[in-house]
Amino acid sequence: MSIKVKRNTGMMGEASPVSLQVNSQVVKKLKNNEEYTISSDSEKVNVKANQWFFGSEEKQVEKGSTVDIKVNSKAIMLYLISLIVVFLGGFSNVILLSLIGLIGIIITIIYSTKHWFKLEIENIVEPN
Repeated sequence: MSIKVKRNTGMMGEASPVSLQVNSQVVKKLKNNEEYTISSDSEKVNVKANQWFFGSEEKQVEKGSTVDIKVNSKAIMLYLISLIVVFLGGFSNVILLSLIGLIGIIITIIYSTKHWFKLEIENIVEPN
């Protein structure tokens, strides 16, 4: 039995390949909409996705499951709001707004190291 992994990151994640890690080892660099099948002798494996310094949480996946790698919309919204605040501060010459926006961007980058991607796992139950 195997585990099927599909990258479905849309426009926001197309910049470069996403590294698929299985049990802390990179096994494949996935392009958008690319699928990969993980073959393993063990019943469960730990799966994680990384792109530059952005990543996902490590999740334990059982054999026979399907994993979708998607971009976390919360992380994108945090980043966009922070950028807008920085630009508003720059255009209005309000240094406090720019500072708040920069702090927001730093917080977003820290958050995104483990939350930029979401691993959506669908466990397929086999009939007996």
